[in-house]
Amino acid sequence: MSTKIVANLKDRERAINDARRSSELEGSRSTDETRADQDAYVRGEIDIEQLGHRVRSRYGLA
Repeated sequence: MSTKIVANLKDRERAINDARRSSELEGSRSTDETRADQDAYVRGEIDIEQLGHRVRSRYGLA
């Protein structure tokens, strides 16, 4: 795996961890389904647009 890909995956992981931490500080927690989608994003299986679409669709916002 190239250094650029690894750095991108680390950035994705950091962004998701920050989002989760922010939610938890506000007294909330992502559903297991949303966390699975977030994990797929971190692994590079989906992009940010797909992540957003999945989450919005789950809550009837798409």
